[in-house]
Order: sequence, then structure tokens, then C-alpha cells
Amino acid sequence: MKIYLNDYQTETLEKAESLFFNGNGLIGLRGNLEEGYYDHFSTNRETYINGFYETKDIHYPEKMYGFTPTGETMISVIDGQTTLITIGGEQFSITEGSISKSQRYLDMEKGMTVRSLLWTSPQGRQTKITISRLASFQYKNLFSMKIDFERVNHEEEIELTTHLNFYPVRTIDKNDPRMSHDLQKISIKDIDLAKNRCKFGTEYSQLEAELAWSIDNQTLSQTIEAERIVIRTKLEGNSYQKNLSYAFQQPEHAGIDSNFAELVQQQEQFLAEFWQSAKVKIKSTEMLEESVNYSTFALLQSLGSNGTTSIAAKGLSGSGYEGHYFWDAEMFVFPVFLHLNPTLAKQLLTYRYHILDKARENRQLFGYQTGALFPWRTISGTESSPFFEGGSAQHHINADIAYAFIQYYRYTDDLAFMADCGFEVLLETARVFSEIGYLKNDQFHIDKITGPDEYTVLVNDNYYTNQLVAYQFEWINRLAQILKEQSPEIWAKLTERLQLQEEELQEFALFADKMALPFDKEKGIIAQDRDFLNKGPWPYSQEETNYPLLLNYHPLTIYRYQISKQADAVLALMLFPAAFDQVTIAKSIAYYDEVTTHDSSLSYSTFSTVYSRLGQVEKGYEYFLKNARTDLDNSHKNTKDGIHTASMGGTFMTIVYGFCNLQVIHDELVIDPHLPAEIEEIDFYTYYKNKKYRIYANHHEHWIEQETEGE
Repeated sequence: MKIYLNDYQTETLEKAESLFFNGNGLIGLRGNLEEGYYDHFSTNRETYINGFYETKDIHYPEKMYGFTPTGETMISVIDGQTTLITIGGEQFSITEGSISKSQRYLDMEKGMTVRSLLWTSPQGRQTKITISRLASFQYKNLFSMKIDFERVNHEEEIELTTHLNFYPVRTIDKNDPRMSHDLQKISIKDIDLAKNRCKFGTEYSQLEAELAWSIDNQTLSQTIEAERIVIRTKLEGNSYQKNLSYAFQQPEHAGIDSNFAELVQQQEQFLAEFWQSAKVKIKSTEMLEESVNYSTFALLQSLGSNGTTSIAAKGLSGSGYEGHYFWDAEMFVFPVFLHLNPTLAKQLLTYRYHILDKARENRQLFGYQTGALFPWRTISGTESSPFFEGGSAQHHINADIAYAFIQYYRYTDDLAFMADCGFEVLLETARVFSEIGYLKNDQFHIDKITGPDEYTVLVNDNYYTNQLVAYQFEWINRLAQILKEQSPEIWAKLTERLQLQEEELQEFALFADKMALPFDKEKGIIAQDRDFLNKGPWPYSQEETNYPLLLNYHPLTIYRYQISKQADAVLALMLFPAAFDQVTIAKSIAYYDEVTTHDSSLSYSTFSTVYSRLGQVEKGYEYFLKNARTDLDNSHKNTKDGIHTASMGGTFMTIVYGFCNLQVIHDELVIDPHLPAEIEEIDFYTYYKNKKYRIYANHHEHWIEQETEGE
């Protein structure tokens, strides 16, 4: 399984920095050209550590009570990719001499990127150069690069110069609010050239890490020059290897002296086991199998698996959205690993439990008296969103996280985890909704929050949020009953520690039963919120409108009209198909399709899934294609800032929940496929209740088959 980007056109080079990043869930290095940067395309030459961030003050012209005082931003650590190559006194460059036989690809089975070319220097020397790179899944701290040389028509000496850049080159669009414009930097603490070590940290968040390096061949010199460490090496033989180890929250530099062949073998073994369950096979007229499996691999490279980190909106491929974790992690990425690797899915939930105390602190910013409110965007657990209307007001993140915990239990029967972590998260997040909601006219209402649609803010009774909260209230009672019956001693300790009384459980049950779910009888559709359908239509035609709206119109202009950034009410249709009849679903999605701009990359997959379930497979497939190749085709023109992890998760979800229509009904896996004409068959695996199942569907038959051990 390989992805190729062979040319050196500007757009290809820019998006390759994101698509060809090397990551393993802890470290991520952008796919930059090794020989340095060029003036003819923008570049972010950066290396990241998951969970390594700087804190900054947020400055408000008019600061009001409860506004978050500080924000976090993922910053680049020391970047050691740069390797200048000098052959017979001529420095290798793609703009000097000529390039031929060029190949650049990602090998998803070996877990590495490869770049090979034949360079003819200005003086006519021909050298074949092959550069292989990987971020080790065996040693999460380790990045390794190997460069092989073949002198075609000369025997000249080759020198390599490594730059360990303290402050790598970065270019950003200062007009894009999705990008951080504060160029935070690390602080260099100590450099020990004798031991090949450099300690660095942050000024305000007070984090520390250490870079160690190991370079084979003959070192000519090692010096500190102009905010970088410069290491000059003379090539001995035909290959050069550089290992970079980033020790963060653990002191060891495991595998620092490993040779590249060993690392490749370990990488292949790890991925062979992973792909045995994770590979999706699709026979189609498009390159869909490539898209789906690339998405899964990119998510794997970005997924925090230590229980103290999660997955950012751009993964470890770029600094877009400042490296923050959003609701995307639970609603779009978590389902991928729930099906393919529940152990990894569990780590995402463990992270949320890890920051639960900070979520308790966060709700105090809002003046809430009970429970926990998870931050809208964060790294360490504190709120980093300065824009409360479209940010921290999105209280649905509490219900999103609760929903993920519930789905984990439904798929795994891991009651011990729910007793240790899950129930507490469900209860504490529910307490916020119980406090801010109220009963009126025999209905439970939740006012002045923002749903997933960021073009419609501070609304009353957002359908999606209310539906999820009702589900959460119901499951709290269901889990309480299960724990009472199966683990009475644990339940007794849990209720005492969480100060939970039977009356509160009864209240949750009542609120779930009375939950306000707005519905327009005349139109026969669910209402996005109490007021959305009363607003006027967007006043400009599609041709007159400049997209995305958030970069071209004042927020008040956007807020006045029936215009949605992304799936909102339709997301409720996707998550709870059994709650609606087919007519309501069909009318609702048709209506909201007309008023949705899909300015968010996570919108298409939701619409695609719902359309596909309805049997409107042509429409479902149209939206699936727009989503599946968002990054590979750079359709949003911002892949250079990093991959879209939510979009990638959505690609998998459409395959599973849309085309195959996989559901759990009465504790059993059930599929009712609706394949588009362009897809001949789909074949993948899923885990359910500690058993592995093969799911197969084509236009004539479909089945679910339990796999035996060892298959």
C-alpha cells in the first residue's frame, strides 16, 4: 500500500509536507525536503511532540467574567530533518542541475516514506540518492533517516551536514483564524556536544524534553552556529544514517543506536499485525481503498496511546488549530479504532478521564456549581478557546465524550473500565446539563449553548445536543443498574465517592423522558434548534457567496440567517437512526442540505452516511468522494497546514455506517448495505464484545462472519 507524490510542483511540495509526515503518536515530523527549504513554495519545517505545548496569555480588548485567561499552543521542538548534501564540492539542490527518475512515496506497510532521484549536478556528476525515513512504533521517542548514494559516473567525496534547528522555518497565512499567529518558541536549556544531547523546554508551561542524536560515518565537526547545532560528516561507504530521539516525560533514549534495517523490520512487524485487522478492501472504479487506508494510517501516526494525550485536529502533521484536541477525537476518530483496535480507542477515553479534574475546574469558569465541563479546545485539559460563542459554548462536547464512553462499553462489555473511569465521566458531565437545564411546560430545555454548527451560536434546545444528553441520562441509569447488580461493593464505593443519591438518578431519568426535541410539523423535519427555522434564508446566491463564510463575512451577518457551516441536526439523524422514521429522515436531510455550506471538512461524511442509509446512494457517494480525498486532492486548499483527522475518520464511518449500514441491534451486529454502483464490494474487520468479525458486502450478498483465533 503506497501513496505517490512524485513531482516537484509547488502545490505538491506544500501538501506533501503534511501527507508525508512521519509520526507514531508521540512524535511527528513534517515531510519536508531534507536538503533545506526553497523560496518558491511556503513551508512549515517543524517537528512536534504530542502533549508538548507552550502557554500564552489571551488578550481581550474587553475581558468579561469567566473568559479563559490563557491558551495553549503546540510548538515545534528542535527539528533535525535538514541534511545538506555536498558531492564533489557541489551542493545538492532540486533547482540546480537536473532531476530525473524521481519517486516520492509513503509505504504504509513498512511505515516509512521514501524519496529517490537521480541528480545530475551542474558539472555533470550523476548520483542516485535514496532517502528513507520513519518514526518508530517500537521506540516512540525515535525518528530515523537513512540516505543511500550510488555514484553513477564519478567517485567524488560526499559530505553531509546536519542542522539541528532550534527555531525551524515557518510560514503562515495571517488572515486565517484557524492558524496560530503567535510564534511561540522553545528555550534551550543545556547543550552537551560530547554526549550528543540538548535539553530544551518552555518558558511558561514549564515543560522539559531532551533531544539525543546518533549519526554514523566520520564526524568532521560538531558546532553551535546561529541558533542551531551543525554536524558535518564525511560519507564512508554508500549510506548515511541519522537517529533523533526525543525524550519527553521519560528519560530514556530507547533505540538510539539501532540500525535502520532493524527499525524497518520492527516497523513491518508492528504494521503487519495492525493491518491484519485494520485494512479495508474496496473494489471500486476510484482509488477508494487507497484513500481509506491512508486515512487509517495517518490517524494511527497521530493517535496518542499513552492515556495522557489524544489526537489533534491536524494530528502530528501540522500546527493548524494550534495542535488542539477537539470533539473530533471522540466523534470522528474514536469510532475508527473502536472497530479496528479497541485497545487504542480506550486510550482516547483514558485521556479524557486523565483531565477530568481540570474539566471540573473549567466548569467553575462558567459559574456552574456541580459536575465537569470539558474544554472545547485543549492540550493539557485547560480551555484554550477565546471565542466563547463558537467555542466554549459548545457544551455538546460533554455529551460527545459521554457518547464515546457508552459506545465503548456497548462494543466491549468492559464494565471494569466503566466502573473505574467511565461512569464518573458520564455522571460529572451530565451534572452540568442537569444544572443549566430546566423544566417548563412539561419539557426539559437547555438554553444558550452552541451546537456543532458554528454559524449558528448561543441557541436554545439544539436538537443534536438535547438528543445526546437524553441518551446520556438514560445510560447513566442503565449503567447504575448494571453496576448495582454485578458489582454491588464497587457501586457502593462509587456512589459514596461521587455523592450520588437515588434521587439524582431519578431526576436524570425524568429529564431524559421530558427532553425537548424541536420538530416542525408543517415541514415534517427536526428543527436544528428552537429558532433556526424562523430565521430568513441566506440572501446571496451560491455564485455570489464567497466561501468559506468565516473568512469573508462578519459573524453577525452569518448568525442572522438559516445557514449552517456543517452537519448539525443531520448528525443526530446519523447517530440515532432508530429514533426517526424514514420520511422524517429524508425530509430533514434534504432541507438541511440546502442550507449547509460544508465549510467544515467533517460535514460531508455525515451527510454521506445518512443519504446512503436512505438508499440515496448516488448522493451519498457524491459526498463520500468529496470527503474521502479531502487531503490527497487538497480540495480545501489548506492541506499544507496539516491533515484533516476528522475528515479521515469520517471516511471510515461512511464505509461502515453508511454503505454497509452496520448497526448494533439487540446486542447483535447487523448490516443492511447500500452500495453505490461505483463500489463493487467492501471487505473489512471489526471487533465486537472481544470477538473479531469479518464484514463483507457486494451488490448481491452480504454477511458477518466471526473469525476464529489465529486468523
